[in-house]
Amino acid sequence: MPFSWDVTLSTSAAGDFKQRVIDATDIVEVIGRSVALKRRGKDYVGLCPFHQEKSPSFTVTPAKQLFFCYGCKAGGDVFKFVMLRDRVEFKDALYSLAELARIDPPKSGAGGNDKQKAGERQQLFDAHSQACAFFQKLLAHVEYGKAARDYLQTRGFTEESVKRFQIGLAPNAWDGLLTSAVGKRFAADLLATGGLLKRRESGGGFYDTFRNRLMFPIRDEQNRVYAFGGRKLAEEDNPKYLNSPETPLFSKGRSIFGIDLARQRIIETRTVVVVEGYTDVVMAHQYGCANVVSILGTAMTEQHVAILRRFADRIVLLLDADVAGDTAVDRIVSLFLTQPVEIAIASLPPDVDPDEYLLKEGAESFNKLIAAAPDALTYKTKLFDREYQRSAGDMTAQQRATDRFIEALASAKGSAPIDAMRWHAALSRVSKISEIPLVEVKRRLAAKAVAAAKPPPRQVVVENEVSAPEPPPAPKYTLPKYLTGRLRAELRILGVLLLKPNLWHGVQRNVGVGEFTDPAYRAMAEVYWDQQRNEGEPDIGEFLGLLSDPVLRELAMIATSEVEALTDPQQVLAEAIGYIEEQRKSLEAQKLEARLRKGAEEPLPEQAQVDLLKQVQDKARQPNLRRA
Repeated sequence: MPFSWDVTLSTSAAGDFKQRVIDATDIVEVIGRSVALKRRGKDYVGLCPFHQEKSPSFTVTPAKQLFFCYGCKAGGDVFKFVMLRDRVEFKDALYSLAELARIDPPKSGAGGNDKQKAGERQQLFDAHSQACAFFQKLLAHVEYGKAARDYLQTRGFTEESVKRFQIGLAPNAWDGLLTSAVGKRFAADLLATGGLLKRRESGGGFYDTFRNRLMFPIRDEQNRVYAFGGRKLAEEDNPKYLNSPETPLFSKGRSIFGIDLARQRIIETRTVVVVEGYTDVVMAHQYGCANVVSILGTAMTEQHVAILRRFADRIVLLLDADVAGDTAVDRIVSLFLTQPVEIAIASLPPDVDPDEYLLKEGAESFNKLIAAAPDALTYKTKLFDREYQRSAGDMTAQQRATDRFIEALASAKGSAPIDAMRWHAALSRVSKISEIPLVEVKRRLAAKAVAAAKPPPRQVVVENEVSAPEPPPAPKYTLPKYLTGRLRAELRILGVLLLKPNLWHGVQRNVGVGEFTDPAYRAMAEVYWDQQRNEGEPDIGEFLGLLSDPVLRELAMIATSEVEALTDPQQVLAEAIGYIEEQRKSLEAQKLEARLRKGAEEPLPEQAQVDLLKQVQDKARQPNLRRA
């Protein structure tokens, strides 16, 4: 869950702060946390986290501190990567990287309210960290923690797992945390804001949110505790699992338990397994299945998928047999049809939890179950086929089963853009099983879709909200198929300027933006010239972030590659400018000669003819800069 301080910095302080973060950050290390990178020459390559691909087209160049994908054309510096990965603004990316590099932000220039807000968020993190330590200490207590430790032992959890997940114990009291050192250090109002305490409905005061529960800290990707999940110890207590309430730090719909410990294994396997309970995650990791996480017992959302697909190409939901046939599956099918990632469903035997399955069958059997999991559409189709065949001879029951399946597809179609191939596969399967012609299936689906149609939801920007990515903008430009001498000269000018921006002042005196003949080249030159005039010299990573058109980003990479292959960039620049000046001089001479010919046909005044001849002679005497 991305975290940001809302502070306003002066221009100079912001510039210094950004530079300190740049100096302390290695783009390979940052991207390597999310993408499995392999060294290839001077670069690193991997599968792009921003689109699905089978062969790596994602490149990270340490020397330039930039990344670029030759598939989807995403590219830029380390800030741009974090912005795309976490779906945040530049400011949030800057502070996220600053925290990773352990660099404190400037304290001067912060507005009073913003500074207070930032301070409260940090206090909430501190309070959760202290509460976590308090719960851990209580679990380790010889007397108070014995029953909870015995329970963990009977469930098969090792001491190492308990420590790794920082499992603790909430005291069996209404004011255990309130009267502890945590309650004395932090204001009760703050602890209530963070969900650790609750306000009494009458009489004033506060009481503990969690009592007599095993406490599982929920941590973000930076290993910071920001919420808790509590598992009941007494049979009479309900519910079985109790999560923190919604807070400024915690939202159940976009939080994932275990992501901090599972991320690296997910990246390595490109597969993530999603289970329901905290204990299921702990047991899976204990058995070496370290790519397992939990979505806190809630239905999977687009926000969950957006987070997980940054690391995985395949999401496998491990469902209990008792819920594997209800509306939960329809929701998963909807995500499968609309989200750019493979989503599969694996189901366990009846009345068996994942941790029980691992204890009984072992990790090898668990991994086989996950590997064999069918995609969500295939899973749903099998359920439909089973119900349809079971109703053989009962046309009404078969019709109901068909309608339910079509309604599930219609609901998916109305929720988000549909993957065309998956959609066609779904319709074909309905037609094959029900023996209804495909045309009729489409007609019925259209009728269901119209009936279920809703106006598109208004997009609301929520702080730290992780939303599904918007489709990339359609390219406005195309690159020329062949490079003429003129285009190569223009390409090399752009490439040299991207690598050596300090040379622009000399170039812009000799070459204007309007002299770039190809529309894409000219558009990129316009952005570059504006940046130089208004903001100063851009580095290539920063400049890539300014280019909204994917074709222009690809052009920037082509231009720099063109120049890097040559030995003397400045000589290349001089020759390219000389080539353009030669062409310019030749064009002007042609225009003068045309005017002279026109003068021969329609006599000009004598002085005008003399002036034109003098201009032609002057042009002829100018030195050939390309050969100079």
